[in-house]
Amino acid sequence: MSEGPLVSVVIPARDRRDVLPRALRSLQAQRFGDWEAVVVDDGSTDGTAEAARAFADVRVRVVRHEAGRGPAAARNTGIRATGGGLVAFLDSDDEWRPEKLQRQVEAFASAPPEVGVVYTGTLRHFGGKTYEIPAPSVGKKEGDVFAAVLRGTYLVPTPAAAVRREALERAGLFDESLPALEEWDLWIRLARFCRFAFVPEPLVVSHFTPGSLSSDRRLFRRAKGLILRKHLADFLERPGALLCVLASMARLTAGHALARGRRGGTAGDQGVKG
Repeated sequence: MSEGPLVSVVIPARDRRDVLPRALRSLQAQRFGDWEAVVVDDGSTDGTAEAARAFADVRVRVVRHEAGRGPAAARNTGIRATGGGLVAFLDSDDEWRPEKLQRQVEAFASAPPEVGVVYTGTLRHFGGKTYEIPAPSVGKKEGDVFAAVLRGTYLVPTPAAAVRREALERAGLFDESLPALEEWDLWIRLARFCRFAFVPEPLVVSHFTPGSLSSDRRLFRRAKGLILRKHLADFLERPGALLCVLASMARLTAGHALARGRRGGTAGDQGVKG
């Protein structure tokens, strides 16, 4: 591990002045205190950077993109601006339970070196309902999760993950060319060469807020198509995974058409939040 804090926390934010303090308070309340955090203000116009700078914790810094570049670029900027041996991601509208980082650090300490990702359970509030991720039907998945991740099995919301920095660097960070689902693409690349470990507690509370990328089914479908082409050789070797993704794309197309028929609606897939 590098010198300095053990854990680097990356928080992308665009026009999130009202909800960002909740995320930062949950970070400050962590029982594990050896962390640094960088808020990457991705071209906000509402005073997001000022809200972050006003937060009374010297471990929190702000980096600003003058123009919006998207969550993948914001996370990559945050990774490059920090030095901790472990990197965790906190979305600006979400919050962590106080023991979240502690449980992940403990899991890494007891895990073999081939474990590159430790993720926790998540409770996602969406549309007046609460969803558990991974869903009970998915169950606990650890070790070699490549097949499950390739199928699109939703295991790891970005705020639930902590990743070894060397694994991130080997995988190549987030793909900034993707319009959405950049975390799915990264998990595919990471799962090729490292193992995943799971902390079976819902230590992330995820909130959907207006402006989430998840409100746009067209972006999801486009992103899935790009990821399918990017990893086509893997999908061709696993026809079941290919069929799962194609079926998901068809559902997104049908859902978008139905929403347009109603009112040009924007109800999104509860699975992934950008």
